[in-house]
Amino acid sequence: MSEAQAMGVFLADLGVPESALLMETESRTTAENAAFSGRLLQQRGVRRVLLVTSALHMGRALPHFQGQGLEVVAVAIDQTGPMSQRGLLGWLPDAEALQGSGRAIKEYVGRWALPLTK
Repeated sequence: MSEAQAMGVFLADLGVPESALLMETESRTTAENAAFSGRLLQQRGVRRVLLVTSALHMGRALPHFQGQGLEVVAVAIDQTGPMSQRGLLGWLPDAEALQGSGRAIKEYVGRWALPLTK
């Protein structure tokens, strides 16, 4: 199941009718998602969109979608609070920090390996 299809199931559970969804299910990368979505939206005359993605991913995703000629409103989710909220324990290694490092590395590699394409 693609991420779009999984999100479609989630939205259906929230009561969003299937007729309100336009899903792009073929992409494998952020760049492909932007290109394929841009094509679908332009065919329907849509020029302005909300781009909803994680705060960490937004920096990579936003230029790809803007590169499709879309007016993009960025809606970043799952932002983390300052480390100071964890006090001294925030300086100790833990699984959450390791996961965060892995996500950050993925974003940097994505920016380096998949430059903007039109």
